[in-house]
Amino acid sequence: GWGGQTISAEVSAKTGQGVDRLLEMILLQAEILELKANPTRRATGVVIEAELDRGRGTIANVLIQQGLLRVGEPFVAGLYSGRVRALLNERGSRVEHADPSTPAQITGFSGMPQVGDTFFVVESEQVAREISLKRQQLRREHDYRPVKRLTLEDIYHQIKEGQIRELPLI
Repeated sequence: GWGGQTISAEVSAKTGQGVDRLLEMILLQAEILELKANPTRRATGVVIEAELDRGRGTIANVLIQQGLLRVGEPFVAGLYSGRVRALLNERGSRVEHADPSTPAQITGFSGMPQVGDTFFVVESEQVAREISLKRQQLRREHDYRPVKRLTLEDIYHQIKEGQIRELPLI
């Protein structure tokens, strides 16, 4: 409204007034900035939610951010890997691929990914399993590593022995 590169659009959440103008401004900005996705690269995205279905196994809703996701591609999401067995769009219909900036429902996970985990396609199922196993091993090591808590008594002994000359406090 005051010039510059920032576009403003008045919108009402109650009445829906101005939503059309907002969408026009988003499209205009995307056109000016020449925002385009590369559909030939491997898909990457973020897990939005995940659940366990008795019949289909682990199902995750993923927002594809870059690339094109196809049925049958191997992937890694957080600690788990898999192969896209089924791909559903936001309406629950089966699709063969998911475009960039598209939400997709995916089946074929080896475990339950966490919300916010990164999702990315890899070249083979073997690579996906290796990455998954390495991440799970690192997680187990981190979980079993003993946490050493520093007590006031420990600090007192270190000061007495001359190991600590200054004690920075906040």
